[in-house]
This record gives sequence, structure tokens and C-alpha cells, in this order.
Amino acid sequence: MAARRLASSVTILIADDYPDAVEVWEIFLSAAGYHVITAVDGREALLKAQTLMPDVAVLDLQMPGFSGAQVASAMRADPRTAHIPLIAATGHCRTRLHEIHASGFDALIVKPCDPDDLVREIRRLAPAPSGRAGH
Repeated sequence: MAARRLASSVTILIADDYPDAVEVWEIFLSAAGYHVITAVDGREALLKAQTLMPDVAVLDLQMPGFSGAQVASAMRADPRTAHIPLIAATGHCRTRLHEIHASGFDALIVKPCDPDDLVREIRRLAPAPSGRAGH
């Protein structure tokens, strides 16, 4: 598994209302050396993003509370979280591309997603661990 060589100082927020997806991604990303924060709905995801300041957020588009698109829009409007790279996660393939781009997402993964594909997107978007200040 190539993902194991990643630095542990990068924090990833995973938000999905499907517990199995959260569990699989959390296990894989933790084993890859990431610090993982999870949320089970959009409201929790937004609160955790604003208080814990992850390096990257992976947001399911269909969650209770706020959708992933609503969370992304709120994060982009908040100066504290506007810089955080956002990955949209959806099982609806590419039919929602306009919503994804309009909400401010930086990338899209289609579920079910190979965990290595998710890690590749995180690597592409996450700041270098040495560039993190205050974490």
C-alpha cells in the first residue's frame, strides 16, 4: 500500500452519513498516516471544520442537516475555512458537476471509491506537512 508513507501531521475531515464509508476511509487514512476527524452529517461537518481546521475535507454531497454542497459553500464564505481544500464525494457519478463547482469543491471522487484514489486526491490538495504553522 503506497499510501503508508504519508506524513501524520495532515488532518483530514471525512463527512458522510453512511457509517461504513466513514469507517473504511478512517481506517485506511489512519493507516496511511493521516489524522482523521469524522462527522455524520453536514452540521457536524461544518462545526468540526470551523473549530478543528482540517487540512482537507471530504464531504458527501447527500447528508442530513446540511448537504455537502451547503457545507462547502459555508466553508468558502468563512475566512477561517475558505482556504481548506474540499473533495466532493458522491455516488451520483458526474451528474452534479455544476453543483460541485458552484459550491467551491476542488475535486470529486465517485463512490464507491478506491481508497488509493482518495489518497491521491488528498496528496494533490493537502499542504506539505512542513508548511503547516501552529499544528
